[in-house]
Amino acid sequence: MRTPLTFVTVVFETETPLLELQARSMSIHLDPEEIDRILILDNCVLGMTPITRHRVLREYGALKSRVHIVRTKELIDPGATGGWRSQQAAKLAIASRVDTPHYVVLDAKNHFTRATTAAEFVDDEGRAFGRSHPYDSHPLRDSLVSTLRYLDAGADLVERALAAFPPTATPFVFDTATVRTLIDDVERRSGLAFGEEFERRQLLEFFLYAGWVETRGPGLAALRNDLPIPSPTIWPKAASERGVRSAAAEHESANAAVFAVHRQVLGKADPATRDLIAARWTDFGLFPDVPSARAFIRRFRRRYLPSLIWTRGVERLRRSFRNAGHGKRAPKLTSPELRSETSAI
Repeated sequence: MRTPLTFVTVVFETETPLLELQARSMSIHLDPEEIDRILILDNCVLGMTPITRHRVLREYGALKSRVHIVRTKELIDPGATGGWRSQQAAKLAIASRVDTPHYVVLDAKNHFTRATTAAEFVDDEGRAFGRSHPYDSHPLRDSLVSTLRYLDAGADLVERALAAFPPTATPFVFDTATVRTLIDDVERRSGLAFGEEFERRQLLEFFLYAGWVETRGPGLAALRNDLPIPSPTIWPKAASERGVRSAAAEHESANAAVFAVHRQVLGKADPATRDLIAARWTDFGLFPDVPSARAFIRRFRRRYLPSLIWTRGVERLRRSFRNAGHGKRAPKLTSPELRSETSAI
């Protein structure tokens, strides 16, 4: 029998309805025998409310007993980093609480669309699925280069990485022991807590992991098989009927097990586009009918902007008090500008 997986999801206030949808999809499409635990990284500025926790946990159905909610501040010192960057650092720091050889990181926007097994994330040789892509003209090119230089990569490795390197997209499969060793190495070399060094160097979690594996670990070829985990995503720039149809066609052609709708799409899409999303979710078995899916989207939209404004307001207030009292640098917002990601890794 294949070793079960741990699934890890990061969420903040605005995305909690999407986490409910993800939980429902996991309840419907994942075999409990394939799951060790589901760890929710709660990055809400004041933590998820009891009502929100109840709504989320209820959607996991038979998987509810496998779910554990962990505040990111339990893993990463909120005085060293916060908001969006703390989400990234926590995806690595959570390895200390993972009991399986691999764990799969998701964003709240991801949901499962069909019966899915661990065999779609880790192969029989124990290597993680995940395809690389070029960064020569990618918006994150400079971030990749700076991360590799931080890891003392040579010019030849930088050149090879720009030609093909793992993307910054979910689902992403981490080797648990490797992440733990990475964190120990970063803290030993920097003399700082991992979260503080992560913030100070403006690192990105997926680049740091892949770069460390290449420079100080066994090499990506030993841990990854360069086969994709198809995960078509509707991004804000494609919040249109055409964009939904394109993602849906990609999903069907790849027989993808995972789909994603970015929160901003639900906030900005016109009624016709929202109806296409509702129909797609219904096809996935996530709603009994299209009107139920439409009602979910309406609920999301009603709370989207107020939640975003409230979250950013509380973050700014907390940063101002922190800076006044301790002279700490203000952490990044929970919801910054989008970073470019890819739809299939």
